Amino acid sequence: MEKVIGMFVVLMVALGMTGVAVAAWTDTVQIEGTVKMGELIVGFLDGSVEWYETTNGVPEERFIPPKPWVANATVELSDFETSVHHDPPQTVGHKMTIDINNAYPQWDLHIDFDLKNAGTIPATLVDIAGGGRDETDDEDLILTDGWEWDGEIGAWVIDAEVWDESGHLIMNLYVEAYVPRDLQLEPCTEYPVHIDLDFKQTAEECHTYTFWAEFVFVQWNKAWEYGVD
Repeated sequence: MEKVIGMFVVLMVALGMTGVAVAAWTDTVQIEGTVKMGELIVGFLDGSVEWYETTNGVPEERFIPPKPWVANATVELSDFETSVHHDPPQTVGHKMTIDINNAYPQWDLHIDFDLKNAGTIPATLVDIAGGGRDETDDEDLILTDGWEWDGEIGAWVIDAEVWDESGHLIMNLYVEAYVPRDLQLEPCTEYPVHIDLDFKQTAEECHTYTFWAEFVFVQWNKAWEYGVD
């Protein structure tokens, strides 16, 4: 009898130990997050572009008698992008096309527009590239250096000349870009830019010249990778 009781006690103890091993209360905690990414959009503000023509710096309507129509220019934006983070939406064009017909020496084109950071992330200008061709003579065009900060007007200024490889001065290029000295464009901010194109006496008749320029912007914290402090 004692052996039976002892076996029963051992069995109870064994079952009790098994119960301790498999029975447990549990609970959990969770972390949930939502990330809404920003956007980097820099371009020419839609609707901000204006241009006018002069001869020797005088607007056509001020000539007496009025100067006959001779040259004609159009400036158009394309490659549009609209921000999804702004109300009302912000739309900019990534490409500006300037088309000039029948230009002549001492004819000038003046263009005003707003460069805008239409995104939500500060953007820094890190590179400028450009070039041109004399399509008639199949020659490259040469742009002299002239990019510097003008503290008096608070703008970056380009004051340069454009030559062909044969030594003809085609035009003067003058730009005033009213962007910060550190070249950082803040979100939802507009920066005025003014451009003058002044065609010179040594530009050749019946020639076609093409020009292009590209401005590269990167998010502000990556500018150092391009050598911009």
